[in-house]
Parts: sequence; C-alpha cells; structure tokens
Amino acid sequence: MSNIPNIGSNSLVPVLVNQSQNKNNPQTISNPRLPENKSGDSFVKQQPPSSRELAIANYIKNRRMQALQEQQKKDKWQNFKSNLSYAVGLASGLAIIAMVVHGIRSAKNGGKEQLNALVGTSLNWVDFKGSKSVAPLDSPTTAKSLRKAFATIKNNMSLTQAQREYVDAEEFANVLYLYGHGGVGKTYVAKQFAQEIGAIFTCIKYPDLGSPFKDAASIRITGVFDDIISQALVNKDRKIVVCIDEVDALIKKVPIGLGADEAGKSRAAVLTAIDKLVQTCDNVTVVATSNYHPQSGLIDEIVLRRFNEHIEVPLPDKEQTLALLDLFLKKVKGLNPTEYFKSSEIDRFAQKLVDEGYSNGEIELICKNAKKLFGASVKNVADEDLHNHKFTVDFLEQALASKGSAASKTNELMDMHL
Repeated sequence: MSNIPNIGSNSLVPVLVNQSQNKNNPQTISNPRLPENKSGDSFVKQQPPSSRELAIANYIKNRRMQALQEQQKKDKWQNFKSNLSYAVGLASGLAIIAMVVHGIRSAKNGGKEQLNALVGTSLNWVDFKGSKSVAPLDSPTTAKSLRKAFATIKNNMSLTQAQREYVDAEEFANVLYLYGHGGVGKTYVAKQFAQEIGAIFTCIKYPDLGSPFKDAASIRITGVFDDIISQALVNKDRKIVVCIDEVDALIKKVPIGLGADEAGKSRAAVLTAIDKLVQTCDNVTVVATSNYHPQSGLIDEIVLRRFNEHIEVPLPDKEQTLALLDLFLKKVKGLNPTEYFKSSEIDRFAQKLVDEGYSNGEIELICKNAKKLFGASVKNVADEDLHNHKFTVDFLEQALASKGSAASKTNELMDMHL
C-alpha cells in the first residue's frame, strides 16, 4: 500500500467563501477574520482542519519543496553544461597553462613535456638537397600551368646580384596560395618545388595547430612560425619551403556566433606570424594549400592580401591524365606500355576522365581498383598461362563505373562568386 494519505474531496486549508462575490471575479475571497458582514453578505464558516488534514497538507508542502529543490539542481546542471565550453576553455587555456608554466620552474623535464603537449608542435624537417623522392616538377604528370608558374618563381630566386640590380628585384619571403579541387596534388606540388630548389622542407597540417583549450591554438600558431623563422635564420644559405596543408579553417571568414572568438584569435595569429616571417626572412617560401577558390567569397580578404601569388592546381588535362595512367599502371606485366598507351581505347578512356573532371587522386584509385579486378580474373589461371591474359581497358571501365561521379561535380568551394 502507498504511504501517501488519501486526500479525497475535502479542502486542506479552511477558507470562508463569500457567496455573494461577483461571478466575473472568482479570485475574490473574504478575510475569515473579519466580523460578520452587516451589509447582507452571508458567509460559510468551515471547521478547523483535523490532524489528518494537517498531515496531508504538510506532506504536500514537503513534496513541493523536494520538487523545487530537484528542479533547482536540474537548472544548475543545465547552466553548467551550457557554459562547459567556456569554463573548460578558460580553466584549461589559462589556469592549466599557468600551472604547467609553474611546473616548468619546479621540474626540469616534466613541466616542459606538459607544456609541449598543450601548446607545442614538433616540426618534421626533411632536407631535399640531392633528393629524388618525388617526381620532378617538369614531369608530364604535373600540370603545364604549374610547371610554368614555379619555373618563374625558381628563376627569380636564383638571380645573381647583378641581375637583381638590373631588373630592380629584391629577395623576399614567398607566401603562396595554392588552391584547387581535392585530390589534385597540391601538397605533392609543394614537395616537388622543394626538391626542385634543394630546400629544407616541412609540412604542417591544420589539425596540428588546433586545440580544444582556450587560446592554445593561437599560441601554437605563433610557436610554429617562430620555429620556422629560427630554422631560416640558422640556415641563411639554404632555401626553406613550408607547406601549410588545408589552411582553409585558419583563413576563412570568421562567422558571428559560437566559436567566433577563438577563430578570430587564430586568424589574427596567422596574420601576425606571416607579417613577422616576411619582415624577418628572405629565404622562406610558404605554400598554403586550400580547396577554396580565392574569389569564392569564403576567404577573408585581409588574409588573402598576405599571399603574394595565387596559383591554381587544375584538374588534369588529357596529356596529364595519360601520364598518370602510365604512372599508376606501369608495373602491370599484363600490358605492354609502349603499345598500350598509344592505343585508341586508352585515348578515349583518358578523354572520358578529363570530360568528367576526375582528379589525380581519383585516377589513382580507379587504377588500383582496375588492378584488383584484373587480379580476380587470373585467380584460376596457371602461372605458365598468365601471359595469355592481358590487362584491357575493360578493367578500367568497370573500375570507373564502380567509382561513381567525380568529386569536382559537386564541389562548390571552387566556384567564383564575383
């Protein structure tokens, strides 16, 4: 049985009801302590509450108090959750950093490791001097427009002093905005250029600069560029190439609303860092890669002005597509490269890839899947009979059909909004 008393239909609190009150004002209740109304109004006097009724009233009062306290707890928890992002940011970005800095003073190694984990970014430098780890910049797998653009940059970097004076040229840090559809090889081009000039190279990805802690991202950005400047000053006689991959999140327009403050700080840190780099170093080339067209309206104009050149990495044309197919299929023994890539079938297939707008990365994936299909077709063929089974364009056509439409078909980031 329930311990809750049976309330029934009896009133819990004794009241005197004015029977002559206005029906349009049902909230009007006479004061029970007033003497009998001599104007003719009559009152109904209720009996004093019994002990049972008082117990019920106290029970309800206590339940209401408990419900109120529970609601207050829920409200406090909801407020805590809504402010959790700010609280964590403030506590972690300021208090934790202060704690870690204090730890550095009190511990030789532990504090430094904690601080580096919070705001530090370790750059992996690769020396391309004498290296041949990527395709040369003048390779047919590279777009013609890129070969020309980077050849101009390279030639200006290698002028003699007399040549510089003759054309009134001066050395300065190159800050390049390299844009194009996803998968066209923007980061690869940065490596090709570093190899071309025998530079010391590093690549930074945007996630390396981000942080869930308040102010930590802007601190990381500043620290990364300070490391780049230090590397450039230590190696004044060398060229330095820095690729900032997928820089979109750092340089797009800052939205109004949630997260705008942190995004604004990160953008301001990038602007300040680039200005400092240009003023301090003349042997550095920064290549920022992006999927956004510079005239898309999505990139902050103030940031765009920091880039002295905007270079598009286009989707491959037919010549480049044939070269890419050759590159990705050249180890297949089931075809004769000399004959295969001069056939009308592969020529038509390459043109189809160009017309549909497939990127370098997508062409590579199509070739990989075609080789898998070819492998499945020779599963039950004896080794001595393999030479009778050739890799045909049909495998490429099947792989293309399974791939679906090119990503460039639905990519609006490269649209120009003039």
